[in-house]
Amino acid sequence: MNGGMMAGSLTLKQMRYVEATGRLGSIAAAAEALSISQSSITAAIDALEAELGFGIFTRVPAKGIQKTPGGADTLKLISRFLANYRDFEAELYALGGSVTGTIRLACFATAAATFLPPAIKQFQSEFPNVQFELVEGDMDNVAEYLDTGAADIAFTYDEVIGTHHDFDLMVELPHYAMVNTQDPLAARKSVSLADLQDQPMINLQLQRSGTYYSDLFAEAGLTVRVAHATSSVEMIRTLIASGFGFSILNARPVSAALESRGITVLPITDPIPARRFGLVTQSRVTLPYPVQRFIERCHALRADGVFENLAVRAE
Repeated sequence: MNGGMMAGSLTLKQMRYVEATGRLGSIAAAAEALSISQSSITAAIDALEAELGFGIFTRVPAKGIQKTPGGADTLKLISRFLANYRDFEAELYALGGSVTGTIRLACFATAAATFLPPAIKQFQSEFPNVQFELVEGDMDNVAEYLDTGAADIAFTYDEVIGTHHDFDLMVELPHYAMVNTQDPLAARKSVSLADLQDQPMINLQLQRSGTYYSDLFAEAGLTVRVAHATSSVEMIRTLIASGFGFSILNARPVSAALESRGITVLPITDPIPARRFGLVTQSRVTLPYPVQRFIERCHALRADGVFENLAVRAE
Protein backbone atom coordinates (compact mmCIF):
# COMPACT_ATOMS: atom_id res chain seq x y z
CA MET A 1 0.00 0.00 0.00
CA ASN A 2 2.76 2.46 0.87
CA GLY A 3 4.12 2.59 -2.66
CA GLY A 4 0.84 2.62 -4.61
CA MET A 5 0.78 4.84 -7.68
CA MET A 6 -1.26 8.01 -7.62
CA ALA A 7 -2.01 10.58 -10.33
CA GLY A 8 0.88 10.87 -12.77
CA SER A 9 4.05 9.42 -11.30
CA LEU A 10 3.40 10.40 -7.68
CA THR A 11 3.39 7.77 -4.96
CA LEU A 12 1.99 7.67 -1.45
CA LYS A 13 5.52 7.38 -0.14
CA GLN A 14 6.61 10.56 -1.90
CA MET A 15 3.61 12.49 -0.61
CA ARG A 16 4.28 11.28 2.93
CA TYR A 17 7.87 12.46 2.65
CA VAL A 18 6.79 15.88 1.38
CA GLU A 19 4.01 16.21 3.97
CA ALA A 20 6.42 15.38 6.82
CA THR A 21 8.86 18.00 5.54
CA GLY A 22 6.20 20.69 5.49
CA ARG A 23 4.81 19.68 8.89
CA LEU A 24 8.19 19.44 10.64
CA GLY A 25 9.77 22.40 8.88
CA SER A 26 12.98 20.82 7.61
CA ILE A 27 14.32 18.00 5.47
CA ALA A 28 16.54 16.81 8.32
CA ALA A 29 13.66 16.62 10.79
CA ALA A 30 11.49 14.72 8.29
CA ALA A 31 14.30 12.26 7.54
CA GLU A 32 14.82 11.61 11.25
CA ALA A 33 11.11 11.19 11.96
CA LEU A 34 10.66 8.76 9.05
CA SER A 35 14.01 6.97 9.60
CA ILE A 36 15.16 7.51 6.02
CA SER A 37 17.94 9.45 4.32
CA GLN A 38 17.73 13.15 3.61
CA SER A 39 18.45 12.39 -0.05
CA SER A 40 15.22 10.35 -0.22
CA ILE A 41 13.27 13.33 1.12
CA THR A 42 14.95 15.68 -1.35
CA ALA A 43 14.24 13.32 -4.25
CA ALA A 44 10.54 13.16 -3.29
CA ILE A 45 10.32 16.97 -3.15
CA ASP A 46 12.09 17.33 -6.51
CA ALA A 47 9.80 14.74 -8.12
CA LEU A 48 6.63 16.42 -6.87
CA GLU A 49 7.80 19.89 -7.87
CA ALA A 50 8.67 18.57 -11.35
CA GLU A 51 5.26 16.91 -11.62
CA LEU A 52 3.40 20.05 -10.54
CA GLY A 53 5.53 22.52 -12.43
CA PHE A 54 6.16 24.89 -9.51
CA GLY A 55 8.19 25.02 -6.32
CA ILE A 56 6.73 23.77 -3.04
CA PHE A 57 9.58 24.97 -0.88
CA THR A 58 12.29 27.59 -1.13
CA ARG A 59 15.72 26.81 0.30
CA VAL A 60 16.93 29.66 2.49
CA PRO A 61 20.60 29.56 3.65
CA ALA A 62 20.90 29.14 7.44
CA LYS A 63 17.09 28.98 7.74
CA GLY A 64 16.33 25.69 6.03
CA ILE A 65 13.18 25.54 3.92
CA GLN A 66 10.09 27.72 3.69
CA LYS A 67 6.77 27.02 1.98
CA THR A 68 5.90 28.93 -1.14
CA PRO A 69 2.29 30.22 -1.40
CA GLY A 70 1.51 27.43 -3.86
CA GLY A 71 3.38 25.00 -1.68
CA ALA A 72 1.24 25.85 1.36
CA ASP A 73 -1.92 25.09 -0.64
CA THR A 74 -0.36 21.89 -1.97
CA LEU A 75 0.58 20.69 1.50
CA LYS A 76 -2.96 21.27 2.75
CA LEU A 77 -4.31 19.09 -0.08
CA ILE A 78 -1.70 16.40 0.57
CA SER A 79 -2.44 16.40 4.31
CA ARG A 80 -6.16 16.06 3.60
CA PHE A 81 -5.57 13.23 1.12
CA LEU A 82 -3.29 11.31 3.48
CA ALA A 83 -5.79 11.72 6.32
CA ASN A 84 -8.52 10.27 4.09
CA TYR A 85 -6.22 7.45 3.08
CA ARG A 86 -5.53 6.62 6.73
CA ASP A 87 -9.29 6.50 7.31
CA PHE A 88 -9.62 4.10 4.39
CA GLU A 89 -6.89 1.82 5.75
CA ALA A 90 -8.37 1.84 9.25
CA GLU A 91 -11.89 1.01 8.09
CA LEU A 92 -10.58 -1.67 5.72
CA TYR A 93 -8.73 -3.43 8.53
CA ALA A 94 -11.69 -2.96 10.85
CA LEU A 95 -13.71 -5.18 8.52
CA GLY A 96 -11.47 -8.00 9.69
CA GLY A 97 -12.05 -7.14 13.34
CA SER A 98 -8.74 -5.36 13.83
CA VAL A 99 -8.43 -1.69 14.86
CA THR A 100 -5.22 -0.35 13.37
CA GLY A 101 -3.82 2.86 11.99
CA THR A 102 -2.32 6.08 13.33
CA ILE A 103 -3.82 8.74 15.58
CA ARG A 104 -2.17 12.13 15.25
CA LEU A 105 -2.66 13.76 18.61
CA ALA A 106 -1.77 17.34 19.52
CA CYS A 107 -1.54 18.55 23.10
CA PHE A 108 -1.06 21.85 24.87
CA ALA A 109 2.57 21.53 25.92
CA THR A 110 2.24 22.15 29.65
CA ALA A 111 -0.43 19.47 30.05
CA ALA A 112 0.99 16.82 27.70
CA ALA A 113 2.97 14.87 30.30
CA THR A 114 -0.02 14.83 32.66
CA PHE A 115 -2.84 13.81 30.34
CA LEU A 116 -1.37 11.80 27.50
CA PRO A 117 0.17 8.80 29.36
CA PRO A 118 -3.02 7.51 31.03
CA ALA A 119 -5.11 8.08 27.91
CA ILE A 120 -2.66 6.39 25.54
CA LYS A 121 -1.78 3.55 27.92
CA GLN A 122 -5.41 2.57 28.45
CA PHE A 123 -6.21 2.74 24.75
CA GLN A 124 -3.21 0.74 23.57
CA SER A 125 -3.84 -1.97 26.13
CA GLU A 126 -7.00 -2.70 24.12
CA PHE A 127 -5.83 -1.63 20.66
CA PRO A 128 -2.08 -2.37 20.48
CA ASN A 129 -1.96 -2.02 16.68
CA VAL A 130 -2.82 1.68 16.76
CA GLN A 131 0.15 4.05 16.77
CA PHE A 132 0.25 7.64 18.00
CA GLU A 133 2.03 10.57 16.40
CA LEU A 134 2.33 13.23 19.10
CA VAL A 135 2.87 16.95 18.64
CA GLU A 136 3.05 19.57 21.37
CA GLY A 137 2.64 23.31 21.18
CA ASP A 138 1.01 26.38 22.65
CA MET A 139 -2.72 26.92 22.29
CA ASP A 140 -2.40 28.63 18.91
CA ASN A 141 -0.19 25.84 17.58
CA VAL A 142 -2.67 23.20 18.70
CA ALA A 143 -5.53 24.91 16.85
CA GLU A 144 -3.35 25.23 13.75
CA TYR A 145 -2.42 21.54 13.86
CA LEU A 146 -6.13 20.69 13.73
CA ASP A 147 -6.99 23.20 11.04
CA THR A 148 -4.17 22.13 8.72
CA GLY A 149 -4.77 18.41 9.18
CA ALA A 150 -1.49 17.86 11.02
CA ALA A 151 -3.53 16.44 13.94
CA ASP A 152 -6.79 14.49 14.12
CA ILE A 153 -7.58 15.51 17.68
CA ALA A 154 -6.14 17.69 20.42
CA PHE A 155 -6.02 17.97 24.21
CA THR A 156 -6.18 21.63 25.24
CA TYR A 157 -8.11 24.31 27.10
CA ASP A 158 -11.39 25.54 25.70
CA GLU A 159 -10.04 29.09 25.31
CA VAL A 160 -8.52 27.97 22.01
CA ILE A 161 -11.64 26.70 20.29
CA GLY A 162 -13.38 28.54 17.46
CA THR A 163 -16.80 28.19 15.88
CA HIS A 164 -15.41 25.45 13.61
CA HIS A 165 -14.23 23.33 16.55
CA ASP A 166 -16.05 20.92 18.86
CA PHE A 167 -14.99 20.78 22.52
CA ASP A 168 -15.48 17.70 24.72
CA LEU A 169 -14.85 18.55 28.39
CA MET A 170 -12.67 16.05 30.26
CA VAL A 171 -11.97 17.94 33.51
CA GLU A 172 -12.09 21.38 35.09
CA LEU A 173 -8.69 22.29 36.50
CA PRO A 174 -8.39 24.70 39.46
CA HIS A 175 -5.25 26.77 39.88
CA TYR A 176 -2.54 25.65 42.29
CA ALA A 177 0.77 27.01 43.56
CA MET A 178 4.14 25.29 43.63
CA VAL A 179 6.52 26.49 46.36
CA ASN A 180 9.85 25.37 47.73
CA THR A 181 9.45 22.91 50.61
CA GLN A 182 11.59 25.18 52.84
CA ASP A 183 9.13 28.05 52.34
CA PRO A 184 6.92 28.56 55.46
CA LEU A 185 3.89 28.39 53.13
CA ALA A 186 4.70 24.76 52.38
CA ALA A 187 3.39 23.77 55.83
CA ARG A 188 -0.12 24.95 54.92
CA LYS A 189 -2.88 22.94 53.27
CA SER A 190 -3.69 25.75 50.84
CA VAL A 191 -2.70 29.34 50.01
CA SER A 192 -4.26 32.49 48.63
CA LEU A 193 -2.90 34.91 46.04
CA ALA A 194 -2.37 37.42 48.87
CA ASP A 195 -0.14 34.88 50.62
CA LEU A 196 2.01 34.64 47.49
CA GLN A 197 2.21 38.24 46.28
CA ASP A 198 5.31 39.25 48.26
CA GLN A 199 7.41 36.42 46.84
CA PRO A 200 9.19 36.32 43.45
CA MET A 201 7.12 34.60 40.78
CA ILE A 202 8.37 32.21 38.12
CA ASN A 203 5.87 32.74 35.32
CA LEU A 204 4.93 30.22 32.65
CA GLN A 205 5.23 32.26 29.48
CA LEU A 206 3.71 30.90 26.28
CA GLN A 207 2.14 32.50 23.24
CA ARG A 208 -1.40 33.68 24.03
CA SER A 209 -1.07 32.69 27.71
CA GLY A 210 2.14 34.67 28.33
CA THR A 211 0.83 36.81 31.19
CA TYR A 212 -2.19 34.71 32.12
CA TYR A 213 -0.93 33.58 35.53
CA SER A 214 0.68 36.84 36.61
CA ASP A 215 -2.49 38.69 35.52
CA LEU A 216 -4.43 36.75 38.16
CA PHE A 217 -2.87 39.01 40.79
CA ALA A 218 -3.83 42.23 39.00
CA GLU A 219 -7.38 40.96 38.59
CA ALA A 220 -7.49 40.40 42.37
CA GLY A 221 -6.17 43.93 43.04
CA LEU A 222 -2.74 42.63 44.02
CA THR A 223 0.76 43.11 42.65
CA VAL A 224 3.43 40.49 42.13
CA ARG A 225 7.04 40.62 40.92
CA VAL A 226 7.80 38.26 38.05
CA ALA A 227 11.42 37.36 38.66
CA HIS A 228 11.76 34.73 35.94
CA ALA A 229 9.76 33.63 32.88
CA THR A 230 10.07 30.37 30.94
CA SER A 231 8.09 28.25 28.50
CA SER A 232 9.26 25.03 30.20
CA VAL A 233 7.35 23.48 33.10
CA GLU A 234 10.41 21.41 33.96
CA MET A 235 12.50 24.59 34.19
CA ILE A 236 9.87 26.08 36.51
CA ARG A 237 10.23 23.08 38.81
CA THR A 238 14.01 23.33 38.72
CA LEU A 239 13.92 27.01 39.68
CA ILE A 240 11.43 26.42 42.49
CA ALA A 241 13.49 23.52 43.86
CA SER A 242 16.51 25.85 43.85
CA GLY A 243 14.64 28.47 45.88
CA PHE A 244 14.09 31.11 43.19
CA GLY A 245 10.38 31.62 43.86
CA PHE A 246 6.90 30.17 43.33
CA SER A 247 4.72 29.45 40.32
CA ILE A 248 1.06 28.86 39.45
CA LEU A 249 -0.20 26.12 37.14
CA ASN A 250 -3.29 23.98 36.52
CA ALA A 251 -2.47 20.40 35.49
CA ARG A 252 -1.13 18.35 38.41
CA PRO A 253 2.54 17.37 38.03
CA VAL A 254 2.96 13.72 37.11
CA SER A 255 6.04 13.20 39.27
CA ALA A 256 5.34 11.56 42.61
CA ALA A 257 8.78 12.65 43.80
CA LEU A 258 8.22 16.42 43.85
CA GLU A 259 8.62 16.57 47.62
CA SER A 260 12.01 14.88 47.37
CA ARG A 261 12.99 17.50 44.79
CA GLY A 262 12.07 20.26 47.20
CA ILE A 263 8.67 21.23 45.79
CA THR A 264 5.27 21.40 47.51
CA VAL A 265 1.97 21.70 45.62
CA LEU A 266 -0.81 23.75 47.27
CA PRO A 267 -4.40 24.49 46.15
CA ILE A 268 -5.26 28.19 45.75
CA THR A 269 -8.34 29.27 47.69
CA ASP A 270 -9.22 32.42 45.70
CA PRO A 271 -12.45 32.11 43.65
CA ILE A 272 -10.65 31.87 40.32
CA PRO A 273 -12.69 30.08 37.63
CA ALA A 274 -11.19 26.69 36.84
CA ARG A 275 -9.81 26.16 33.35
CA ARG A 276 -11.78 23.75 31.18
CA PHE A 277 -9.59 21.08 29.62
CA GLY A 278 -10.68 18.50 27.08
CA LEU A 279 -10.68 17.08 23.57
CA VAL A 280 -10.96 19.36 20.54
CA THR A 281 -11.86 18.23 17.03
CA GLN A 282 -12.94 19.98 13.87
CA SER A 283 -16.69 20.43 13.52
CA ARG A 284 -18.57 18.51 10.84
CA VAL A 285 -15.56 16.31 10.08
CA THR A 286 -15.93 12.54 10.06
CA LEU A 287 -13.24 11.25 12.39
CA PRO A 288 -11.08 8.23 11.55
CA TYR A 289 -12.27 4.98 13.10
CA PRO A 290 -9.33 4.69 15.56
CA VAL A 291 -9.90 8.29 16.69
CA GLN A 292 -13.56 7.54 17.39
CA ARG A 293 -12.53 4.58 19.55
CA PHE A 294 -9.92 6.73 21.33
CA ILE A 295 -12.56 9.34 22.22
CA GLU A 296 -14.78 6.59 23.61
CA ARG A 297 -11.95 5.40 25.86
CA CYS A 298 -11.31 8.96 27.04
CA HIS A 299 -14.98 9.21 28.01
CA ALA A 300 -14.55 6.01 30.02
CA LEU A 301 -11.48 7.45 31.77
CA ARG A 302 -13.45 10.59 32.58
CA ALA A 303 -16.30 8.51 34.03
CA ASP A 304 -13.81 6.54 36.14
CA GLY A 305 -12.38 9.77 37.58
CA VAL A 306 -8.93 9.31 36.04
CA PHE A 307 -8.77 12.86 34.70
CA GLU A 308 -10.33 14.27 37.88
CA ASN A 309 -7.44 12.78 39.83
CA LEU A 310 -5.13 15.08 37.88
CA ALA A 311 -6.69 18.21 39.37
CA VAL A 312 -5.39 19.88 42.57
CA ARG A 313 -8.33 20.83 44.75
CA ALA A 314 -8.64 22.29 48.23
CA GLU A 315 -9.89 19.82 50.83
